[in-house]
Amino acid sequence: MSTSTQERPARERATWVCDNCHSRTAGLRKRCADCGTSRY
Repeated sequence: MSTSTQERPARERATWVCDNCHSRTAGLRKRCADCGTSRY
């Protein structure tokens, strides 16, 4: 078992679900990675 896992900052782990295509996108992105819909 490996204990050398890399931890990412909390803000990168946060995701949001696109209202249009329902895919998950990283919280840092303002637009969906799949369809380009803005989250705002």
